Amino acid sequence: MNPPLLPLRPGRQSGFSLIEVLVALVLVGTALLMGMELALQNPRIVRRTDAERQAFRAMESTLEAVRAGAVPLTTAKLGRFMTAVDSPAPKDLEIAMTVERAGVPGLFEVTLSARYTVERRKFDKRLKTMVWSPPKAP
Repeated sequence: MNPPLLPLRPGRQSGFSLIEVLVALVLVGTALLMGMELALQNPRIVRRTDAERQAFRAMESTLEAVRAGAVPLTTAKLGRFMTAVDSPAPKDLEIAMTVERAGVPGLFEVTLSARYTVERRKFDKRLKTMVWSPPKAP
């Protein structure tokens, strides 16, 4: 058999007070607002990372074209990039290639700079490497 419950003191009621309920509602509301902010930022983050990935893909393919000899090893600005269909490159993507001679004959320092805009914010990414191009025979 269960022990009898103690009688409540006069003037004291069971349950939550109004202040306790208000504090709990403020805490829950704050947590929900913080969660909504993260949920609203997610599409912007995805667009920015997709644009960055496409810019690096364009720089990598440009570098491979330089190594293969399809793109001349000279300082130039490049455009019109073929990238994946599911996430196209930013429309204003521009790649600038800077070529400088290194200390060894036939070795060049190549810097590729990608400039693009995502949601009215400009980004500039760089890729620096060395490329071997044997000296041309006379």
